[in-house]
Amino acid sequence: MDLKEQYDKLLRYCYMRTKDSLLAEDIVQETFLKFWQSRSYKDTGKQMAYLYTIAGNLCKDVFRRKTILDIEAYPDLPARRDSEPENAIDGIVIEEALERLPEDLREIVVLRYVCGISAANIGKVMGISRFSVNRRLKAGLAALKGLLGGEYSDDR
Repeated sequence: MDLKEQYDKLLRYCYMRTKDSLLAEDIVQETFLKFWQSRSYKDTGKQMAYLYTIAGNLCKDVFRRKTILDIEAYPDLPARRDSEPENAIDGIVIEEALERLPEDLREIVVLRYVCGISAANIGKVMGISRFSVNRRLKAGLAALKGLLGGEYSDDR
């Protein structure tokens, strides 16, 4: 398992769940700490699934204790980082549409298309079959397309 590649993928996954880059970095670091402290999964060949399980649980823990951020109280917060205005708008629209998906569908879409995880490995992470992953992925993409209202085509 390439740890650098997994770190980057886990960081994207946690960012998509928390929408906070610093918090996502903290969660990924804590994920790797918990992974290295636990010896039970290292020899089973399911390290990646275990990493995503830890990260997912830590993200859920954050939302259990998260307080509401008053955006008006922080006028110096940076804007989105994308330098292309069209790409920034597309990113915002897609993120908002993703937020409207049910959590299980959103997680599968993010794992597959943001993190580039295979259906078989998503199944291991979520504890379901790869066929169920593909079925839910298809449903998630259809729902996402409906939320985007045909505004975005496949050639974009």
